[in-house]
Parts: sequence; structure tokens; C-alpha cells
Amino acid sequence: MKKIRKKRVGIIIDTTLQTKQIWDLIKLSKSSKNYEVSTILINNKSIKNKNLFFKVVDYVKRRGLKKFFSFLFFKSICKIEAIVIKKSGKFPDLYNKFNLDELKLDSLILNPIISKSGLIYRYPIKDIENIKKLNLDLLVRAGSGILRGDILNVCPNGIVSFHHGDNQVNRGGPPGFWEVYERNPRTGFIIQRLTNELDGGDVFYRGFISTSWFYSLNLARLYESSNPFLHKIINDITSVNPKLVIHKKVPYSNRLYTDPSIWQSLNYLKKTIPFILFRLKVRLLHMNFRWGVAYQFSKSWNDVVLWRSHKIPNPKNRFLADPFVIKRENSHYCFVEDFDYKANQGSIAAYKISPSGHESLGIVLKEDFHLSYPFIFEYNNDIFMCPETLGKREIRLYKCQEFPMKWKFYKTLMSGVSAVDTNIFEYNNKWWMFTNMDNPHSQLHIFYSDNPLSEKWHPHELNPVIFDPLRARNGGQIIVDNQIYRVFQKHGFGIYGESCGVAKIISLSSTEYKEEVCSTIEPRFYENIKGVHTFNFSSNLIVLDYVEHSNIKTGLK
Repeated sequence: MKKIRKKRVGIIIDTTLQTKQIWDLIKLSKSSKNYEVSTILINNKSIKNKNLFFKVVDYVKRRGLKKFFSFLFFKSICKIEAIVIKKSGKFPDLYNKFNLDELKLDSLILNPIISKSGLIYRYPIKDIENIKKLNLDLLVRAGSGILRGDILNVCPNGIVSFHHGDNQVNRGGPPGFWEVYERNPRTGFIIQRLTNELDGGDVFYRGFISTSWFYSLNLARLYESSNPFLHKIINDITSVNPKLVIHKKVPYSNRLYTDPSIWQSLNYLKKTIPFILFRLKVRLLHMNFRWGVAYQFSKSWNDVVLWRSHKIPNPKNRFLADPFVIKRENSHYCFVEDFDYKANQGSIAAYKISPSGHESLGIVLKEDFHLSYPFIFEYNNDIFMCPETLGKREIRLYKCQEFPMKWKFYKTLMSGVSAVDTNIFEYNNKWWMFTNMDNPHSQLHIFYSDNPLSEKWHPHELNPVIFDPLRARNGGQIIVDNQIYRVFQKHGFGIYGESCGVAKIISLSSTEYKEEVCSTIEPRFYENIKGVHTFNFSSNLIVLDYVEHSNIKTGLK
């Protein structure tokens, strides 16, 4: 059998000391059957060898004194924020540099012709001819500059690049900053093939994360969440049968974003510092967001007045959330997360609900790790629960031994996964698992199997089928007349579970997924509530949760 040659990929860089993102991409390429990063192309910028004084003079000549001081002030803010990130320990390699010389890749020095602004890079004919001799199939832009001219077409598959922003609303830079500045609830990224239009090339992939409350944290999360997808796209481009889908283009009506001015940086601080002070106030005064659960009997989930719902009082020093309902022997039972502030951990509790009121049945499932989102389904006359068990890094099943109070661990469906809020259901003779993976859990992944007790779940071809904090995370499930509705959570800026919505599943197979949003549920049905993130309906009973400020003297959810 003839061995298929791996496609050759080159990376354009400014220096062989590179970020973790480029280092990881090259490492990932070694596992690919389709391509290999064979060559690094290094921009030879003459200014790089000069001392700091000459670099400053060069910048001022190109950009002006005003932009220099704006740049300096903004970088000072970034340096301070970097100290906070480093002390948190959550992104240990974010600011480290990795030496590509250790990988012993082929290299080529390029001599870009840089515009007076320092932004536009073109390459002389000699550089273009030297690149052609390398027989590269694809280039990856990882260096400075907006690339123009023949370099864009020197390889059969062109040049792919990240833009860490949603190019439909944000073109330019700095990556991840303006979303925080403008309090956008989500921050996007795209992977595109470069053209002469800045951030206007063919988009192969678009994803979103929830926007963090300060810039450097947002950037760290954006880099961490987006990086694996560049490898995925390159792997697809270089495959024998690429399945790339080019996203539809829309007119770009926003301005071109650039580095913030001094006044914009000051305004950023003006917005961010009160947010920091508020978080300190929450901690010092023991203020907290406290969830609660309510219910209402109704013949239909979409014809209901939510302010008529009856609240279930929270137990002392605890809160209830994530309600799911099931009807057994003409009685309705609601299973909820019961979070204990003192233990800083959730268990699963049960309530019996009737038109005349509700009755607490107590804790039905407790572990030495956090439990929440008690999704319940029936299979072969047995009842199973698949609660969120993120602390165990597993997707687990529990089987009911004696309804509703006695449950026992049955098996692990997946291990070593960062998964939350899992739904399991039957559709078209298959069992489907919808779950949210990869922190901050704005990705919806689908798996399928022949039965729900299987330990072999096959990933959907399009995973993640949704990558968006405004729509990806599960918030319940409704099945009416064999039609399945997925309830999803919508996150706001700095607010977890700001609202939720209901989407009708239109198409579901191993290669397709399509849903259509049919309603939204806003936190307006009670006074002074700040969010709602779970909504369920079964056998004429609606259950939902909501969140409000409360003075609690122990931990946060």
C-alpha cells in the first residue's frame, strides 16, 4: 500500500522564541496523519537588533508621540494584570516563551517590506520564490503585520490565521480587549484564510467564550479555548477529503478597532476598578447570589405566566437549584441541587409536589464531591440519574434502588472529562448524550450510542456542535409529543445564568445537528432577581430556578 505523503505546513513567525499556543500547535501536528509543521519562516525586522532607545525612536517616527504614550500606558496596565494572572496559577505557561530551535525544523529568513505605519507587510519577489521552492501546502500566520501581496497565494491552500475576535462585530485589536471594554457577554474568535481585506477572509471556524471581567484574564481564556481548533482546521484542510464549511459573510458595519488611547485605557480602569471593589464588597459583607426553585402546574410549557409560580423556601444556610421533575404513581417529584454553604458543596434532594403544596423528602444522593443538575430518565423500567459530577471528572450514572429516596452508583459513562449539565435521551433509535465540555463550558458536545448504559459513546462529527456562551450550555430538557426541546443557558457579562431559552431540535444525526430557538425566559417574573438558568416541564408541571442577592456568611456557588 502506497504511503500518503503528509502535507507540509510552514509557520510565519518573528522570532524562534514563541508562545505556548505555537509550541502546542507544532506538538499537536506530530500526531496528525494529514500534515506536519516542517518549516518556520522568520521575519527579519532590522529594528529588532537595535537597543531600546532606537526602538522607541522608530515607534515614534512611525506612529507618533501620542500613540507611543497610549501604547505605553496600555502595556503598563497589561503588566499589572499579568502579575494577577501569574499569582492565580491558573495559566502557568501563558507568559512563558518556548524555543523552537529545540525542534530542529527547517527555517527560512524573510525580509518583509514594512509600511511606514509598521502595520502592512509585503514580501519581495526573492522571498516569494524561496517559499515556492519549499513546496509548502499551507502557511500559518503567527507573526506581526497585516500580510499583503503575493504571499497570500504562494501556497496552494493559502495562509490561515487566528483572529481573536468575532470578525462580524470586531475587526482589528487588541485581541479580547474591546469585548471587556464594551461589556459584551461573549468574546469570539475565528480561523480564516487571509485575503487583502483585514479579517475579511473565508472563515472556516467561529467560536465564542463568555467574556471575563478583566482584559488579561479574558485573553488567557480566549487563547486556551481557541488553540486546539487551529490544529483541527489545518488537519481538515490537509485531509484527502476536506469537509470544511465556509461561514456566510455579512456586511461589516463597525469601526476598525486599534490599541486604546490613553483616555480609553483610563475609561477601562474606571469600569474595571468598581467591578473589583464590588467583588471585594461581596466577599467582605458576605453578600452572595442565592438560587431558589419555583414550580407551577400547567397544561403547556409555552403557555404559562411565570410570576404565578410557587417558591420552595431555601433551607437555612443552603440554596436549591437545577430542578428536574418526574411523575410516578400519580405523584410529581422534583429533584434539585441542594447546596450547603458551610460544606461548600451540593447534594441532590427530593421534593414531592402537588396542587396543594410541596413536601421536602430530604437528601437522596450525597458524595464527597459536588453534585448538581440531577438529570433523570427511564430505561427498561428502571430510573437513572445523571447528575453533574465535574469534581470527579466523570459522567456518571446512578440507579434508583427505592424511589425516590435510595440511589446507588451504577457506572461511569466517561472518565477524565471536564463535563457539566448532561442530558441523555432516545431519538430515532439511538441514545444521545448532550453535554457541555471544556471550561468555561461554552461548548455543546453530542455523543451517541445504542443504549444509555453503554461505555462506548461515539462523538458527533461536528463536535462541538455549538461553541457559544449565549446558547451552548444545557439548562434542562422538554419532550412533548415526541418533539424534543433543549433548554439552554445564556450568560451575561460577569453574570452566570443571566437567562435561558428553549430551542427545538430540528435535525439530529451522527453528521448533522440543527436547532431553532423558539423562546427566551428572562429574570423578570419576580422582583429583584438577577438570573434564571434551569427550566423543565413534564406531566403538566413546570419547575425552574432563579437567583437573587442574599446575605450569606459562607462560600460562593
